[in-house]
Amino acid sequence: MFKHIYINRLKIFVKNKSLIFWTMFFPIILGTFFNMAFSNLNSTEKFNIINIAVINDTNLENNKGFKDVIDQLSKKSNDQLFNTKYTSIKDANKMLEDNKIDGYIYIKNNDIRMMIDSNGINQTIIKSVIDSYKQNISMVTNIYNYNPNVMINNIMDDINSNTDYFKDTSNNYIDATVIYFYTLIGMTCVYGGFWGCKSINESEANLSYHGARLVVSPVHKLKALIASLLAAFTVQYVEVIVLLIYLMFVIGIDFGNQTLFIFILSFFGCLAGIALGSLIGASNKKSENFKTGLLSSVSMFMSFLAGMMYMDMKMIIANNLPILGYINPVNLITDGFYALYYYPTYDRFIFNIVLLSIFTVVISLITYLFLRRKKYDSI
Repeated sequence: MFKHIYINRLKIFVKNKSLIFWTMFFPIILGTFFNMAFSNLNSTEKFNIINIAVINDTNLENNKGFKDVIDQLSKKSNDQLFNTKYTSIKDANKMLEDNKIDGYIYIKNNDIRMMIDSNGINQTIIKSVIDSYKQNISMVTNIYNYNPNVMINNIMDDINSNTDYFKDTSNNYIDATVIYFYTLIGMTCVYGGFWGCKSINESEANLSYHGARLVVSPVHKLKALIASLLAAFTVQYVEVIVLLIYLMFVIGIDFGNQTLFIFILSFFGCLAGIALGSLIGASNKKSENFKTGLLSSVSMFMSFLAGMMYMDMKMIIANNLPILGYINPVNLITDGFYALYYYPTYDRFIFNIVLLSIFTVVISLITYLFLRRKKYDSI
C-alpha cells in the first residue's frame, strides 16, 4: 500500500506544471540571468604582473642586494610579481609617460626611490616592496652595529629566502560571484517546501477532496502522508540535480571537484525544504494560496539573509547575529557549498550538514504535533 501511494503521488506531482515551473525552471532561468550578469564581474580582479623599470647605473651596481631581490621577484613563475626592464632614466620616463610601466625605481644618494605618475594598487605594491627591503637592510645594519661578529651574509640569505612579498591566490577556482549560485541552489532546495506544503494541504479534509477521502479511508493517515512527502522529496531532489547539472555543464559554473559532497548537501537541503513547507502547511488553517504565498515570502527572506540579493549580507549576519544563520536552511546550504569550495577540511561542511539535520528533525516534530491536533467536525 505504501509503495502504491508513493508511486501515485509521484505521478500526480510530476503532472503539476505550475509547481514544476517554480521549483525547477524558474531557478534555471534565474541561474542563466546570474551568469549573464556576473560572467565578467571578476575579470578585472585577477592579479596581473606589474610592469616596472629599474634605472641601470653605477648606483644600482653598488646595491647588488636590491638588484638580486628585483631579479628574484621578476623570475618567470606562478608567483612572479614584476616584469622588469633595466634601462636609462630617459627611457624610463618615456615608458612611464606612454603608460608602458606602472613606475620606475632608481637609487640616489644610496636611497632607493620610485617615480610614478598615478596612484593605484600596483604603485602601492612597488612601494611596499621597496619599504620592506629598506626595513630588512635597516634591521641587519642595527644587528651588525650591535654585534659586528654576527654573520651578516647568513642573515641576509635568511631574510631573502623567507621573504614572500605578495603571492597571487586568485586562481581559477576562486570566484566571489559563486556565492550567488550557492544561494540559488539553497533557495531551490527550500523551494521543495512547495511540494511539502502541497502534500499537507492534500491530506487535510477541509482543503481538498483528496484529504476528505483520506480521512474516511482505512489507510493509515501517517503512512499515507509519509509516502506523499517522500514523493515530494523525490521530485524536488531530482529537480535540484537537474539544476546542478545545468549550472556545471551548460553554464560552466565551477563548483570544484567535490561532486559527491555537493549531492549529499543538496540531499539534506531538500529534506529541510520539504520539512519547512510541511510546517507552514500544517501550522495554520488558511487557504492553500495563503500558505503558498507565506512560504514564498519566507524562502525569499531566507535567501536574502544568505546573500542572494546582497552578497555582504551573509557576512553581516555572521558577524552580528550568527544564530540567525544557524537556523536559516538557505544559509546553511550556502555555507556548506562555501566550505567545500574554500576549505581544505570537511569540518565546516559536516557542521552545516549536522545543523540541517537538526533543523529538519525539529521542524518535522513540530509539524507532527500540529497534525496530531487536527480534528474535523464533519466531512
